[in-house]
Amino acid sequence: MSYCFYHEGKGHTREIMRRANERSLWSVLQCFLAVIALTAATVAFAADDAPTKRVTVDQHIDQATLHRYHFTDQGTRLIPAAWLDALVDEKGKRIMDPEALGRLGFLFDDVKDDASNPYGWPIGFTISDPKTTGGIPIAGLSCAACHTGQIEYKGTAVRIEGGQSMIDLAGWAQNILGAVAALARDPARIAQFRADAVKAGYPADRIDQDLEAAVEAIKSLGGGPSFYEVHTVVAGRGRYDAVQAIGNQVFGGDLGVASNSYPLDAPVNYPQLWDIWRLSWLQFNGFLPPNSTSRNIGEALGVRAETHIVDRRTGQLNPEPLRWQTSVQLDNIIWIEKTLQDLKAPPWPADVLGPIDQAKAERGRELFAANCAHCHQIRELPSGLWDVVVVPLREIGTDPGQAMHWAGRTYDASKLGLGKQARAHQLDVAINAIRKQLYIDYKTPADEQEPDVHFEAPCGYKARPLIGIWATPPFLHNGSVRTVFDLLSDARPARFRFGSREYDPVHLGYTEDNGPDSLILETSISGNRNTGHWWTDDTKRPGRIGRKLTDDEKYALIEYLKSANYDNYPRIKVAKEQALPCVNDKDWPKRFRPAR
Repeated sequence: MSYCFYHEGKGHTREIMRRANERSLWSVLQCFLAVIALTAATVAFAADDAPTKRVTVDQHIDQATLHRYHFTDQGTRLIPAAWLDALVDEKGKRIMDPEALGRLGFLFDDVKDDASNPYGWPIGFTISDPKTTGGIPIAGLSCAACHTGQIEYKGTAVRIEGGQSMIDLAGWAQNILGAVAALARDPARIAQFRADAVKAGYPADRIDQDLEAAVEAIKSLGGGPSFYEVHTVVAGRGRYDAVQAIGNQVFGGDLGVASNSYPLDAPVNYPQLWDIWRLSWLQFNGFLPPNSTSRNIGEALGVRAETHIVDRRTGQLNPEPLRWQTSVQLDNIIWIEKTLQDLKAPPWPADVLGPIDQAKAERGRELFAANCAHCHQIRELPSGLWDVVVVPLREIGTDPGQAMHWAGRTYDASKLGLGKQARAHQLDVAINAIRKQLYIDYKTPADEQEPDVHFEAPCGYKARPLIGIWATPPFLHNGSVRTVFDLLSDARPARFRFGSREYDPVHLGYTEDNGPDSLILETSISGNRNTGHWWTDDTKRPGRIGRKLTDDEKYALIEYLKSANYDNYPRIKVAKEQALPCVNDKDWPKRFRPAR
């Protein structure tokens, strides 16, 4: 017997499918259809004109290693790979057709249809070793899907490894919805799907009996309860409320407590990956110390690595060691982490975007040192890490949603011994237990094991060094500012179109896509606010960080940011880390009132 549920607000579920006593393809597809329908975004994106050529910039990792990174399985488990490859839309076109996926923002590398990517899928789609997944290769997602970027200019694409992706996962879900709807209406399509799935490698003697079991994996495309949670703030391309999704997945889906699911309403950019291993604090609100294995376990859980914390039938805790065993691939995430430690910020591609005005860049370097370095300079600790300044919300004035939700929302984590008012930072209890079990299962030597991680809940956002920042639009943590020029100004557009990769090398950012289906980002909405980090002469404006800049000064700073590298970037040595704001005050979100 099985049930199919969707979540309809905190603390409430509705059954949308009666018990499927018979394991029929029809009933499974009905359930699949209902679940996917709830996740599909109502906003589509216009397809950009495809660039005629693509170039790479030197980021100090060779292409063969990057190809391996693009398709290395970190342990997420979504849907049998052969099924995904077999799905077609209402017009008979494959859901995983390269052209269709390209329109949704997915990127491809130069090596296709090899052992690591047998179906020729985009960067970030992975396939499990069937020996670890019951003899059936399972499709998943890796960090490369969300952290591989590309900018385009006058027909030339520049690949940014470790940059911000522009994928539209909700649009992909819409396509799956259409494919399943077509199947449900047409028995002939069901027969063809069976045949195509078998042709794609699924065992013919298992396909019918395995369809129902895969419903749970299909439901989890976006991560536990968050996948069938209403997005009260549309993320669109290149953004996602990833931290809340991890909380929903672990506290809700993995613990089997549906009331622990919250709306995804504070979307953020996918952060760039170069130099993250050097930073003293990670995530935009700086809650995560540089424990790389724990960080990568959390990321894998957020995109649906398989867990066994509770018995799915009873909701009760499983016995140890099963309770903490997962599908996370420890050797792979360690390899990915070590590989990315070699990743450097992308240099400005002058042959594509135009030369740097060196005299103007030198003037910009002086302006940066005088006005920006206090927060954004490299602060080198004795350990070699870079101390990251976490600026309090009351000073920086940017949208507080991610920081407030992380620190203030509560969860019933009684099953973990944390009571009914646990906070998100207490996810470290589960992460530590899972990591320790992985060390046991993988027989990791004691001298290679990380210590326990301790999450924090500061009342601010981190100000990381800005080498390579030109390649990471849009700006602020929530992507609410289109260009660097706008970010340096004392007034910003209240709304703008986004979804295009066409680059503006004068103002540093994506151009506005005037296509009829691009998304309008409305910055008056909480979660999308473009306030704070103001350069203004209005000394009473919340979030003011400096005086109003002239246009010449803005363009000089822009020119410097194009040229900033590891040799010319401001750097000082510090003896210790700066203290995080509010970490000793767990109730700060109750008192904080964002400025309007």
